[in-house]
Amino acid sequence: MEVPQIPAIIDFNEKKNRGESMGRTKLIIETECKHTHFTWEERLVLQYHYNGTNKLKKITSPTLLGTLLSKHSKTIKRELKRGIVEHMKSDLTTIFEYNADYAQNDAISKNNAKGPSIKLGSDWTLVNSISKLIKEDKYSPYAILQHYKKTQWPSDTRICEKTLYNYIVAGDITDVTVKDLLYAGKRFKPKGKPKKHSNAMNASRSIDKRPKEANERSVVGHWEMDTVYSGKGCSPFCLLTLTERKTRTEIVRKIPDRTAASVTGEIDKIERQLGSVTFRKLFLTITPDNGVEFSNAIGLEKSVLCSTPRTQLFFAHPYSSFERGTNENHNGIIRRFIPKGSDLGLEKKSSIRKIQDWMNKYPRKILGGKSPLEALVKEFGAEFQMPSLLEVKN
Repeated sequence: MEVPQIPAIIDFNEKKNRGESMGRTKLIIETECKHTHFTWEERLVLQYHYNGTNKLKKITSPTLLGTLLSKHSKTIKRELKRGIVEHMKSDLTTIFEYNADYAQNDAISKNNAKGPSIKLGSDWTLVNSISKLIKEDKYSPYAILQHYKKTQWPSDTRICEKTLYNYIVAGDITDVTVKDLLYAGKRFKPKGKPKKHSNAMNASRSIDKRPKEANERSVVGHWEMDTVYSGKGCSPFCLLTLTERKTRTEIVRKIPDRTAASVTGEIDKIERQLGSVTFRKLFLTITPDNGVEFSNAIGLEKSVLCSTPRTQLFFAHPYSSFERGTNENHNGIIRRFIPKGSDLGLEKKSSIRKIQDWMNKYPRKILGGKSPLEALVKEFGAEFQMPSLLEVKN
């Protein structure tokens, strides 16, 4: 191993001053290091000097070594005690020498044990409560803290969101890892520039023409739409998902297949449930992708209850799912309950409704701790009557 080049530390200059030192030689040693804790480089220098190796002068005096390394002699003694090990020579005799590797590993090991104990300590009540909320209820650290604020903390221990994340990463929460979190520590970013529409009808309703308030999420009533489908070789059943951009309110409906007729028919059902006035108030615009199931743009915009159009459609650019990022993220949440490859034909509508209810009552950081339905009511005012298709069923 190559010794670090620190000439100012390892060079000795001799100077004779007969008037003051009575003819004795006085050593002049330049020093640079000012801190008290040993670094790896300093341990190497100490090893080479104390053992007299690597062509450096052997020095065993703690006082002189302390002057050399700009440390107190007691600090040198403690460091030598830490790193002195017994070596066996080729003639089978033993010798005690300072070993920088041994000392460094010992220092690292002891430093890892330093610092205050974690706040959780032996608070198993809080640990088990957090573990349950993450594993069974699929809550994020932020949602857990919001849940405790709205209900009650299970113990007297209080922690912040960052601390809770740190505990999860460190494995301090029983049976919980980062893989159990919503995105498992991953974040997705859009790649490339949006491609142009190749379909004339979609081009005429391009997302580029969508109202400014929809893009800025300044007004409630602008939705993103997609389908979640079964695995290969399974039934054609799929889920129609709609996500409100500002409040993150979610609607999940099971439909028989991914055809334009099925999607249009399900939107017709929603309008009949809401009524034409409420539907137009709640659904100002809808932004789907360019899938064939959304190809009946005229039918999706046309009301089945009156002559007034019920909504406006705006298509995202091809291969640009990030333009409907909120809906895509919500589809990822659904996949936590219904993994990819599952047969959606086997899922009951009641179980799908429970997923929708969970998403709509889940506290969101982006909403200041409110759930999507709480944010929706705040947007429309106290007089707003929650439609039955969004009511959370206990």
